[in-house]
Amino acid sequence: MYIFVFMWTPALTTLAKAELGDSFEGLPFGIIFSTFMVCCMAGSSIFSIAMEKMKPEQLAVPVFGIATLAFGIIVLSKSATSTFLAMNLFEVCVGMYFPSMGTMKGMIVPEDKRAAIYNLFRIPLNFIVLFSLLTDLSPKTSFLLCASMMTVAFVLQMKLRNSRLNA
Repeated sequence: MYIFVFMWTPALTTLAKAELGDSFEGLPFGIIFSTFMVCCMAGSSIFSIAMEKMKPEQLAVPVFGIATLAFGIIVLSKSATSTFLAMNLFEVCVGMYFPSMGTMKGMIVPEDKRAAIYNLFRIPLNFIVLFSLLTDLSPKTSFLLCASMMTVAFVLQMKLRNSRLNA
């Protein structure tokens, strides 16, 4: 998510410049960002509806799978439009991710240890983001890194879902 926040503007700008050439006059970043926020809100609403039929650990599996697919499209696409649509799909997944994770963490992590555990998980997150920013990775490489991490998250979420269903 944090790498996405830093990299969506250069990724879309590079693709739009390549497509439009000299006629490129800039992107409507406010409208693009607003669209991302609407997609995130839609994802949150979808989560509320889906929770009536699924447990959060079950719902997170397709969310991670779809987010992985969205990053794959972003990495492989040469079109600003398809990249933008894939980014919107990712934002829908983000809208579903946060309530899913909040619900699962509330069920799994003991309340008296939550603050310490959450802070420990922020350490590698911050290192990954710093690595991405300080190594000056291209947007494509950054999104490939995100796709790889989403693939790992997808596999681990399937293991968590299976272990909770078998318990």
